[in-house]
Amino acid sequence: MKLSLQTKMGLSFLMGLLILLIVGFTAWQANTIQIENSNWVSHTHQVLTHAEGLLNSLTEAESTTRGYMISGDEEFIKPYQAITEDIEFEYRSLLTLTADNPEQQQRLFTIKPLIDQRLSILASLNQMRRQTGLASVQERFINGRDKQLQDAIHKQIDDLEYTEEKLLVLRTADTESAIKQSRLAIMLGTICALLLTIASFIVIRHDIERRSAAENALKIANNKLAQATERAQHADNSKSAFLATMSHELRTPLNSIIGFSGVLLQELAGPLNMEQKKQLGMVRDSSRHLLALVNDVLDISKVEAGQLRIQHQTFSARESIDRSVALVMPLASKKGLSIEVQIDTDLGQIITDRRRVEQVLINLLTNATKFTEQGSVTLRADTLDDYQAPGTNASQAAIRIRVTDTGIGIDDSDLPDLFQPFRQIEDGLARQHEGTGLGLAISQRLLGLMGGRIDVVSKKNEGSTFTVIIPRHGIEPL
Repeated sequence: MKLSLQTKMGLSFLMGLLILLIVGFTAWQANTIQIENSNWVSHTHQVLTHAEGLLNSLTEAESTTRGYMISGDEEFIKPYQAITEDIEFEYRSLLTLTADNPEQQQRLFTIKPLIDQRLSILASLNQMRRQTGLASVQERFINGRDKQLQDAIHKQIDDLEYTEEKLLVLRTADTESAIKQSRLAIMLGTICALLLTIASFIVIRHDIERRSAAENALKIANNKLAQATERAQHADNSKSAFLATMSHELRTPLNSIIGFSGVLLQELAGPLNMEQKKQLGMVRDSSRHLLALVNDVLDISKVEAGQLRIQHQTFSARESIDRSVALVMPLASKKGLSIEVQIDTDLGQIITDRRRVEQVLINLLTNATKFTEQGSVTLRADTLDDYQAPGTNASQAAIRIRVTDTGIGIDDSDLPDLFQPFRQIEDGLARQHEGTGLGLAISQRLLGLMGGRIDVVSKKNEGSTFTVIIPRHGIEPL
């Protein structure tokens, strides 16, 4: 029996509606599962956050007491009461969040007396130090008799976090499975609807078929564009959160380590033998090195995120050069190298970010010294009257600084990768030197923000010359 056009259109409409209902129901069901699992994932993250907060607060209580034991300075234990309140808050939060998990509740009930006992010991040590001085608590402080109690607390918290992380993996897997089911249903439904639509359009009119195909292609492109925009926004937010968190979470403990090791090296807590001084000096130097690496990572992240701002101040270019050379001189002297400074004319004043200018100079001088085993490092400075900043046609006055070494040099094939982040040329030899491979990348980007530039000329086994040009009047901030 031959069907009329109207009947065919009606059947096509019914089939399309059926497909839409199937896809909609499947997507709704998967979305419901996804939302439920997402809530549980968020709940697990909250438990992990409070567990980490409890551990950090306990560690901070330990550090506060240790600082007071060593120095006797009341400033160290002023925040002690607030810290104990934070510990109680984190513990109560964990109890509330894990009310549905008997295993975690039992673990928390086990932790509580251990925490109370540890806080009682710390409070008694503070009181004993205040009343009788360091000698009365020195043996207990040094021998670490309470380490077993501290380890027991850490183990319980670690077990709690491990259990939550296993739940997080399972819930995340369930969420991903629901997402896959939803995507599969949508994809299959879309394919079926597309085939049905094309078939209907062929029956009705060839022109409508082409128009429908064009509309579908436009929809797909718009969906991809929307997804790309969303991913870019998410990446930008993640980078901002990284900068805010890393600045505090990494710099603060490193500064504490440097500060405490300095206090110990000053022998404020008692005399040290030569081996102790040597090892504490290594701790402080390693902490300073790690802090410098962290600062490099944060600097390159801020530059790439567009969050680094150039300050404008008037200062003497000669003074900045002298300061930079003085900071690198101990490293050169240790290797038996000399740093020669040749300034052809009076450089005068410059208006830009002084700290960033010195950061670039110190980086170039440090690199030249690290990669030079014998010979010398030379810094030459003069002025230019016709410098054109990148992207401009106007000429302006500038200062040119050239740092030349007699070191290992660089192959021509390696020069294009020289200013890439996290890259170090010569994996074999250069890897003998510490660093992240960020110094030159940061310097190039800082100079770009100041309207300047950096160039390099190098020959293998003969040395390198890095040329830096800085406008005398920097780019005004937006």
